Amino acid sequence: MVSLEVYNNQSEEEISDDLLEKFSRCGSSAVPLALLHPANGGGVLSELEEVEISIVSDEVIAQVHDDFMGIPGSTDVITFEHGEIVISAETAREYGTEFGNSFEEELMLYIVHGLLHLAGHEDADPEGREVMEGIQKKILDQVWSA
Repeated sequence: MVSLEVYNNQSEEEISDDLLEKFSRCGSSAVPLALLHPANGGGVLSELEEVEISIVSDEVIAQVHDDFMGIPGSTDVITFEHGEIVISAETAREYGTEFGNSFEEELMLYIVHGLLHLAGHEDADPEGREVMEGIQKKILDQVWSA
């Protein structure tokens, strides 16, 4: 079974240890659900022993975005096939407000999104994005309210 570790590596947004534990617990519950919905050969999620989730600032994710993808500027979530998901807390706060989600819900959405990328899903085209968003919603409904 894939273990999930969630780390708060930023200070711009307050995230309690209890909330980090909830993310870890819900994320761990989301892993088998993501594995039930593989795409593009199933990705690497089933092969990983651990997924590390780092919640960082916009500044840090912008640097990662540029260094590893050659794209300047911040983004919401970046997923690496070796089992690391990098999430911007500031972007989660901003987008949560914009899309009617709480900060916590938006962060959990990014965790599930990253897990689905590790399960082989891609959202670069509209069709893939639509499929991925539908699965994300189902998984979030199951794990976040539990």
